[in-house]
Amino acid sequence: MESTAVGIGAVVVIALYQIWVTFQIIRSAIYEPPQKWLQVALIWLIPLIGAVVAHSMLRSEGKPPYKPEKGYTEPEDRGS
Repeated sequence: MESTAVGIGAVVVIALYQIWVTFQIIRSAIYEPPQKWLQVALIWLIPLIGAVVAHSMLRSEGKPPYKPEKGYTEPEDRGS
């Protein structure tokens, strides 16, 4: 009985992570709409692995995974 609860908990945590990554992809400014839908398909057709791959791709871009708010500008790179 206890292992069933652990299994259900794991499935819930994985589903929540996939939902979170899905929203990050949809809000992302670095992908075009067709690319976004391919990423979302990857997330849900290959559970957990697809979400980890999509999340790591977002992070590797080095940009925040969302569209900046109006009026916000990136700080200037002052270089050394």
